[in-house]
Amino acid sequence: MSLFKARDWWSTQCGHGEEFDMGCLLVANVDNDPSGQAKIVTGSFGGFLRIYLPRDRGYRPEDLLLESELEGGPILALAAGRFLGSGGLQLAVLHPRKLSVYGLASQGGGSYLHLSRLYEHWLEHTAANMTYGPFGGVQGCDYICVQSYDGQLYFFEAEGQAFTRYLPSFLVPGPLAYIDVSDTFVTATAALELEAYKYKVIAAASSEKATPAAKELSSPNGLPGANATSPGTKRMQADWRVVLGEAAIDIRVGRFSQGLNPHQADLIVLGEHTLFVLSSTGQITFQKRLEYHPACCTTYPVPGAKTPGGPENLLVATHTRALLVYRSSVLTWAAKADLQPVALEVADLPAMRGALVLLGDDGRLAVAYLGTDPLTNPVGFTEGKELDYEAMAREHRALAAIIREHGAGAAGLRALEPHDRLVMRAQIPQRLDAPRGASLGGDGLDELSSLGSVTGAKRLTIRLYLALQGGSGADNLTLTITAPEPLTPVASEIYVPSVSTNPADPTVVLLTIATGSGLPSSPTAMVLATYTSQSGEPRSQRLDLALPLCAFCQVVPPVKNAEFKVTLSTNRAPPPLGSIFEDVLAAAAPGVAQALSGGGAAMGAGAALGLSGGGAGGSSGTASVLSFSYWGGAGDVTILVSKAGGRYRIQSDVLEGLWLIAKELATRLSRYYAAAEAGQPTPPEGPFAVTYEDALPLDDFFDVAEQHFAARQRVADLRSKLEDRAVQFRNIEKRLLMRFKDKSPAPLNQLDVLMNETYEGLIDLGNAMEEAQAAVVVAARRLSGCVQLLLLLVGWRFALSEPEAAVLRGCISPEVIDGSEVGWEETTEAACTHLLRTCLAKSAKEQAVPITPLAPCKDTQRLRKHVSLVLERLARGMRLMTQAEVAAAVTAAAAPPPPPPASPAPPPSGLPAGPSGRPLYREQSAGRSVEVEGGAEAAAAVAVGAAAGAMAAMVMTEEEDGALMLGAGAAATVVVNDGDGADNVDPDGGAADGRNQAAYEGGYEGAGYDAGYGSTGYDGGAQAEAYGDSAAAGYGMAAGYDAGGGTYDASGAGTYDPSGGGMYDPAGGGAYDPSGSGVYAASAAGAYDPSAGGVYNQSGSGAYSPSGGGMYDPNGGGAYSPSGGAYSPSGGAGYNPSGYYQGNGM
Repeated sequence: MSLFKARDWWSTQCGHGEEFDMGCLLVANVDNDPSGQAKIVTGSFGGFLRIYLPRDRGYRPEDLLLESELEGGPILALAAGRFLGSGGLQLAVLHPRKLSVYGLASQGGGSYLHLSRLYEHWLEHTAANMTYGPFGGVQGCDYICVQSYDGQLYFFEAEGQAFTRYLPSFLVPGPLAYIDVSDTFVTATAALELEAYKYKVIAAASSEKATPAAKELSSPNGLPGANATSPGTKRMQADWRVVLGEAAIDIRVGRFSQGLNPHQADLIVLGEHTLFVLSSTGQITFQKRLEYHPACCTTYPVPGAKTPGGPENLLVATHTRALLVYRSSVLTWAAKADLQPVALEVADLPAMRGALVLLGDDGRLAVAYLGTDPLTNPVGFTEGKELDYEAMAREHRALAAIIREHGAGAAGLRALEPHDRLVMRAQIPQRLDAPRGASLGGDGLDELSSLGSVTGAKRLTIRLYLALQGGSGADNLTLTITAPEPLTPVASEIYVPSVSTNPADPTVVLLTIATGSGLPSSPTAMVLATYTSQSGEPRSQRLDLALPLCAFCQVVPPVKNAEFKVTLSTNRAPPPLGSIFEDVLAAAAPGVAQALSGGGAAMGAGAALGLSGGGAGGSSGTASVLSFSYWGGAGDVTILVSKAGGRYRIQSDVLEGLWLIAKELATRLSRYYAAAEAGQPTPPEGPFAVTYEDALPLDDFFDVAEQHFAARQRVADLRSKLEDRAVQFRNIEKRLLMRFKDKSPAPLNQLDVLMNETYEGLIDLGNAMEEAQAAVVVAARRLSGCVQLLLLLVGWRFALSEPEAAVLRGCISPEVIDGSEVGWEETTEAACTHLLRTCLAKSAKEQAVPITPLAPCKDTQRLRKHVSLVLERLARGMRLMTQAEVAAAVTAAAAPPPPPPASPAPPPSGLPAGPSGRPLYREQSAGRSVEVEGGAEAAAAVAVGAAAGAMAAMVMTEEEDGALMLGAGAAATVVVNDGDGADNVDPDGGAADGRNQAAYEGGYEGAGYDAGYGSTGYDGGAQAEAYGDSAAAGYGMAAGYDAGGGTYDASGAGTYDPSGGGMYDPAGGGAYDPSGSGVYAASAAGAYDPSAGGVYNQSGSGAYSPSGGGMYDPNGGGAYSPSGGAYSPSGGAGYNPSGYYQGNGM
């Protein structure tokens, strides 16, 4: 053994005049850094928490990530674990009378950390130490056990206290440890013994303290006897007990011995003179007499065995500043340290792995390493490993298969849902609950501070139905309810003890939401269910709730005065407002309904607005004026209907209040006309649409944005002044302390007066800061409503599709989030700049502009400019596209132009050809026509729709042989009618004529043959029988069949319907309708209409109209109009698709 000096690499002083002990040091990734960098955490008896991250040799100010004085007094112990159960590590801090759990988040690019308190527990007795772990075998989280100075054990499970127990025969506290492999707690007693208690025994014991009479009933060997319980109580019984004969300094759980199984662990006890190593069952496996006085110890994984469960070494620090490393029972290294540690750990720092972290009792913190200085730039030669490309390819294919299986790598495929999942369904009423007085119910929630001035009389109760599908049960199911402002859920979290597995009898949970004062920012609430499956996997399910209109406002008598107005136009005659707002009118007060039925106020309002038909009818159901008032008097909104032209005017005295009523009106109108026009042909004016034709209210929108920005600037100015006053106050305090400590103090020179005035200024600035922050919240809510209105109007004005509206909503977000440095204005301006440089760029020069970093802006001029440019380019016809579409467009523009088409090549030998020399079949790209030529007996035109999964081919013959519509599988279907009464069909993409000619697939231009068909036709699976000339030849066998499960004709000559529910004609040449509900022609030569409700002509020579409501000519030579317009009954007259025709054939 050689003695070396530990090399100092980094050191600092943690405060001045503070004291530290064994539990005041922790090394862990407390901020959950993705890189896994460990941080050094210290806590002093002065209550100061500090976190360091040494990055290089020598201390630098940026190495200190956090320094905070915590409430609760001295810090006794620190621990890092999963104390929330939601993933990641949290920091637990033990104070004498309080246990606090904090969350840490990295900010400023990792230059400092933000500390947020998650929850805390107050202790009735003074704490001594603590331990943590998965008590009871719980998975996914850690519980905490705190030992007090009077022997009481507190058990905390996340935010709740589980129970408390008293240790028997307790005098003074000793070290406490938890063995997770055996679910056992181990502690050292004042009797110089080591005792172990099972968690289930502790949980089942009584919480009462043992009486002296019960203690006298213990057996002579020290273990409790059969009668060692007082009447009505159950004492804790030790699982095992070992006599140490000396006091224990520290207890560690690790894998110190060689050859341990995965379910075994060692218990390392550092005594005053002896080192003990015990098994988890209490058997002593190793004991060594020490020749020194130990101070502290720790365990760390053996280098090269970083995986959990590997062997570990033991590091012991002595009172002679020696560091000793033990591997099993052998001392392998010894070194001298510069300080006397009271706590030590081994950490993997960014610049040094396996560094020793030492903490002295005076706050001296050092990072050292053993041996000599390592080489800074080692140069060595390593022989390159030969690459196995075949193994790489196999691994790539395996990973690609996994990705495809989970749906992430296949376009258009959704991720596979687990077989056991939670099904949630909500029943949302259209009316508020009946008033029940000022109380919020009998559940103890008499007053909620978040409800403001709203009483419990206005609440909405939603019934949520839960059922577990495909599973046997769910554990720890918690429902988290989030409602948009100003609504507030009465209970934001609901614990569901059990869930039904029968969908017919689901579990019912009542969700109660209270209304509030103010304008809404969103009409949707969210329910998030988190639970654990029977296999231990964490699951989550989300359900969005579309809240009814009554949750935000109520109907009031018509209001005339309005400052802001928007007019919406539709392509339908307006219905009565009472028919689309029936639920809201039904819940209105009797006086309001009487005012609506009177008509005077409504008529006056309509006349004042200059809209025809502005008056009300004889009842509220026919009223053309309807006013809404938001709860709490936040504003009124009025809807006026013009009976001539389908126009609606929405007006209000607040701009941000228009969006909800406008969106609700458009939604209800769409639902109304969809129900009214169900089963009817599409009207000539097209599908229902809402348009906005006036100028966008950009000036009013920018005014609200300017007010929000001014409120943010006010908060920033007050924050700067508050920081200056705080610095001034601290400087005055320092000067006063120096004067008081001086033996011959000088006069104060009004420093006390200056200090009082500075303090009063701090209080005034603090109050002003609170008022300014409240003003920012109000301005943000107003801005959110204005953004919602602007997005609606832009979508209606420029007819944006849903994907385009989603892109615009992502750039101009209605969720106003303001940070400490940048806020909504900066992020929106950056997003609009990105749009102008990508999909809305006019030239490549704009796309090449460099991107500037996000920084606080001084005014809103750039925001005004860029938002206006985005809307201006949308008005010019430019469209919003996704990144994939932009990349595809760039690739298509950069590709060379296609070569000019060559002259048609002669058909391959053996391929049937028509009179013009072209092949009998020619298939083009998806969605285009497929031309078929035959002899004079069967000339036809074929149209193929190439939609994925449902192709169809239609054949019509000029010889009036019949018409046929066939549905097929995923590949294009080619249909040939050679006039022999049998249709030769290949549903997989090939075809064969009646003379066993070779099939041709894939198109005419340069396409090849399908090797699976050849000259013998298609093999139906039983024998290689091709399509023959006779009418009895079928699909592989003699009779025709339907592969899709539908009806068929067994005669062999009839046609069939592959859809499974359609009608067919049993006659050999009859046509049919594949839609399943349409009409068909029973005659062999009759034409048909493929739409379900269209008209048709049963005569063999009549023309038809493919549209459901079109007109047709029963004359065989007449033309038709596919748009439903006029037609000419004469055979030579032409037609006009727009509805007019020329009778002279032009």
